[in-house]
Amino acid sequence: MIQILEKVIKILKNNNMEDKRSYTITKQNNGWYRVEVIDKYGAWTEIYEQSVYDASKFVYEYWSSAEERRKENELMVETITSCIELDKKYNLLKGNRDCLD
Repeated sequence: MIQILEKVIKILKNNNMEDKRSYTITKQNNGWYRVEVIDKYGAWTEIYEQSVYDASKFVYEYWSSAEERRKENELMVETITSCIELDKKYNLLKGNRDCLD
């Protein structure tokens, strides 16, 4: 488990390269619009909106909130890193029958 979290942390830390913004808005058979958005850091999401206006508005708002999302992700990375360091320091979760180490 710790190795997986360390890989996630490495990916999140290295995810600050070039601007990766993109989006697609696709009308679905049911009349809704599928919106896929990637912000400048590569964070992806997908939603459905009822109109092109709402879909476009979501893209703008998602891109506008990229910095806030990035800060939240960095805080999560720091928190997970601290937990991993504590696990290693105190040998927590070692040899448990539930295999959480």
